Amino acid sequence: MSWSEPSTWAAWVVLAIVVVLIATWAHLRFWERRLGRAMPYVLEERIETEDGSRIELRRVPGGGGSELPPVLLVHGVGANHRNQDLAPDRSLARYLAEQGRDVWLLTLRSGVRGARHVRFEKMLEHDLPVGVRRVLELTGHAQLDYVGFSMGGMLLYAAIAQSLPAELIRRVVIIGSPAIIRAPTRLLLPRWIARFPAAWVPTVRLSLAARLTAFASEWFVTPLHRIIMNPDNVPPGIAKLSMVNLVADVPGPLNMDFAGWAVAGGAFTVAGRPVLDGLARVQVPVLFFAGAADRLAPPDSVRAAYDAWGAPKKQFVLLGRDNGARADYGHGDLAIGTHVRDEVFEPTLRFLGDGE
Repeated sequence: MSWSEPSTWAAWVVLAIVVVLIATWAHLRFWERRLGRAMPYVLEERIETEDGSRIELRRVPGGGGSELPPVLLVHGVGANHRNQDLAPDRSLARYLAEQGRDVWLLTLRSGVRGARHVRFEKMLEHDLPVGVRRVLELTGHAQLDYVGFSMGGMLLYAAIAQSLPAELIRRVVIIGSPAIIRAPTRLLLPRWIARFPAAWVPTVRLSLAARLTAFASEWFVTPLHRIIMNPDNVPPGIAKLSMVNLVADVPGPLNMDFAGWAVAGGAFTVAGRPVLDGLARVQVPVLFFAGAADRLAPPDSVRAAYDAWGAPKKQFVLLGRDNGARADYGHGDLAIGTHVRDEVFEPTLRFLGDGE
C-alpha cells in the first residue's frame, strides 16, 4: 500500500475522524460525570401544549406551612430550569423553599432538550399561560407569585393582561429582563442578519459548546465572559457547574426573534404591538433587579419596563458598587453571583412575603 494512493489517505482520514469523535465523546462523558449535579424535586411533570410542543414543571415545596401562594420561577434564553436552581447555595428556588414558600420551576420549550422550532410568540401564547394555570390547578390557589429571569421576565411583560390575565399574578419579581433589546456588541449582530428567514437559521449549540469547554472556563477571562457575567462576582467552580448543568441550546427561530428586535433599534414588539405600551395598565406590585455591569440587559433597558409599569407599588434595585452592592453585577451573576443570597434572594423573599 502506497502513501500516495487516494485510498490510503481516505482510510487515514476516516480513522482520524473516528478517533476525534471517540475522544470528544469521552471528554464530554468525563466532565458531565465530574460536574453534573442533579437536584431533587418532589414532582416533575412534562406537559404537552396545544401546538404540540412540550414544557416541564418541577416542584420544590416549602416546609413551613406558609399560607402565601406558590412561587413560579421562569428561566432565561439559553438556559433551562437550573438557571435559578444551580446548586444548594446558588438556588433562589431552594432559598425560598427553605423559608417556607412552595416553589415551582417552569422549563419553557426553549429549555427542553431537543427543541428546535421555537418562537417567542409561541411561548407567550402557550407555555406561560399553561404553566401558570397548571401550578394554580395543582396547588388550589387562585394566584401565584412570579419571578422571571431575563427572557422569563420579558415573557411576562408581553403576556400580562394579554395572554395571561393579570388577576392570576399576586406579585412579580423581575431579574435582569430587558425591555429594549440590544446586541452586546455590533460585531455579533450585523444588520443584514435580519433578512434571513427564521427557518434557515440553525440552532446555536450552546449546550454542547459549554460542556466541551467547561473544564477550561476559569483558566482566564475573555471578552465573552464579561458579556455573560461579571467573572469577578462569581465564586470559583460555579461557572463550570453552570456550563454543564444549566446551559441550553438557542433554537434558530428564537435567536432570530431577538436579532429582529435588536436590529430594529431595540423596540420590543409582539405581533406589531409595542410591549411597553401594555405595561401601563398593569397594577400588580413589582420588584425589578438590574446589574450595573450587565451587557445583555443594561440597566436602562430594565428601567424602561419599570418606568412603563403602571402599578404604584414598584421598586427598582440597581446592583452596583455605587449603589451599595458588593459588586457590579453582570447578567449571569444575578442568579449565581457571590453575594446573591444577601443581595437578590433575601430582598426577593421579603418583597414576596410582605411587599415592603
